[in-house]
Amino acid sequence: MKTRALKLFTLLMFLTFFLYDCKDKDADTLGPANNELSNELDKVEMSNVKLEETPDIRLEQGKVETSTKTQELNSSLGTVTSGNIPASVSKAASEVSASLSDAEVKKLAQVTTAQASSKTTLTSAEVQAILKKVAQDARLQGYLSLLTLPKVEGLNDPGRTTGGGTVQGDVSSPAVEANNSDDCVQRANEKFDRTKEKLDDSKAKALDKINDAYAKDLEKIQKNYEKCVGDKGPQYYEALRNAGIKVAENALAALDKAKPFLSPQQYDQLKALINAQLLDYLDKVNKLEAAKTATCTEIADLAKARALQIKDANTARVEASYAEALAKATELRDKMIANCHNQGGGN
Repeated sequence: MKTRALKLFTLLMFLTFFLYDCKDKDADTLGPANNELSNELDKVEMSNVKLEETPDIRLEQGKVETSTKTQELNSSLGTVTSGNIPASVSKAASEVSASLSDAEVKKLAQVTTAQASSKTTLTSAEVQAILKKVAQDARLQGYLSLLTLPKVEGLNDPGRTTGGGTVQGDVSSPAVEANNSDDCVQRANEKFDRTKEKLDDSKAKALDKINDAYAKDLEKIQKNYEKCVGDKGPQYYEALRNAGIKVAENALAALDKAKPFLSPQQYDQLKALINAQLLDYLDKVNKLEAAKTATCTEIADLAKARALQIKDANTARVEASYAEALAKATELRDKMIANCHNQGGGN
């Protein structure tokens, strides 16, 4: 009887030890080490990505200005008298004589302000050749108008915006064991899947924000282009032409008053110079108008290119942040699965 009781007691002790050992092994498969890793995996997020904004690219208007020497000459013409011919007047006539032939002086002197305004006169090969000669002569250059072409503002660095290349996260690993039926491994994979879904959602929202900003940039660029072309339209340039013609008319009126006190050669030379100034001024106004339209188009093209560059750069930053977070999540999952094996939970 005692022997039977002893055998029964021994059997009960063995069963108790076996069950306890299994319970501890099962607990170890989901033990503190994995719980700590699991908490870390839950906290994995994409780092905050500061998105670059598209700069405001705009037009700086050009201008045509009467030169200081022209202003001085025109002012001096009004003071010519029988006993006073200002040095600036005599010098101007002398410089024209030294620079242009008699035929060229005669051609310019015969041009009326009405003819100067006509496209036919301004674009004629003969007039353009004389104006080119005047522009290249150091003695007469100072009498010509000063042209400042419109330019692009707000684009300090026309090069490509750098933002790093796209990095793809690698979620494959021998430790994944996606088909492993072990409860510990399955839990690790489920945790990882939930974290990846969260990261995928964060990336999708960030990319949506980038795409929305790009679409708004394109809309803004089109509006700015239309405004750029519309600002300072044909009426503005017509007003500039009329202002230049008025300056020439005043100078010619002063020259006519001074005519009795000048030699015929001086009169023709000064009239030729005044007309050369006017023709050059009107030519530059035409160039300014054409350049403005071309610059508006250039600005729109540059703005579109920069907007796309920034979109690509921002996208690369988001992809890099996502890849970094996904790599961290993959590392934590693999450690959890490795612990499952180390603690005897694997097959």
